[in-house]
Amino acid sequence: MTKASAPAKIILLGEHAAVYGNPVLVAAVDLRTVADVKKRGADNFILNAPDIGIKNFKFGFGFKKINKKIAPIIDAVHKTEDYLNERMGLEITINSKIPVASGLGSSASLAAALVLAISGELGHQLDKEEIAKLAWDIENVVHGKSSGVDPYAVTYGGVLRYMRGKVNRLKIDEYPQITIGNTKITSDTGEVVGDVMRLKEKFPEIFAKLLRIFEELVDDGQNALEHGDIARLGELMNLNHGLLSAIGVSSAELDRLVWAARSRSPGAKLCGAGRGGIMIAMGDVGEEIRRAGGDVISVGICDEGVRIEY
Repeated sequence: MTKASAPAKIILLGEHAAVYGNPVLVAAVDLRTVADVKKRGADNFILNAPDIGIKNFKFGFGFKKINKKIAPIIDAVHKTEDYLNERMGLEITINSKIPVASGLGSSASLAAALVLAISGELGHQLDKEEIAKLAWDIENVVHGKSSGVDPYAVTYGGVLRYMRGKVNRLKIDEYPQITIGNTKITSDTGEVVGDVMRLKEKFPEIFAKLLRIFEELVDDGQNALEHGDIARLGELMNLNHGLLSAIGVSSAELDRLVWAARSRSPGAKLCGAGRGGIMIAMGDVGEEIRRAGGDVISVGICDEGVRIEY
């Protein structure tokens, strides 16, 4: 049996603009998806995923997906075996601490953990670049067009500047404290990304200017992080949230948590696709988020990305 895990991720600055090739600042956080994989010696698969109510679910190589809950898992299994040129039945168990469809990269974490666990169980050694690229392919099946930021973040870990499949790991003396607030509202990433694309097509010149501003925010934010200027990073997060609201990806619930956090935080913003899911804030503002109706998720930024668990 081979066990692998991958972290969640938060976007500090630049989401949505990354879809169009812009840079983004992203951090891995210590909520993990764990995949246990064991060869079965049979020509089908058995899946257990207790977090989503799946027990002893059997499927074959040509299985047609029947619901959204299991589709990302089955896509990841088939794509990984295709990449490895393998055809081996497996017993797979998935456990995750990451809320689904919340902006924390749950599907990318699942994909990366499965890629590493399956490849390891079948005797293949993939480097991180291979894992990230294969997880990105899986994300494109799950979400439509994906920027690639989530699979790279959960594969490499730490704080990254990501742009078009290239990563630069930032050297940071001390990671900032982050509080996550969850609206408990799920959103469809593909739908939200599609709506932003339609806005870009309707207002191309204005959107081009917005993309340049997003890039400047990321550049300035990277400098602030590397020099430990948390106050400036917070102000940049506030600006970023305003831009995301302007392109239609915030919501009343997100705004309520963001503004509550800002009463004691230098900066707060929605995180991920938006229209639900999570927001992030600098510092310890859990009580403010709770009073505003959000669930608080306690995390820290983590150095390790996808890994084998022993």
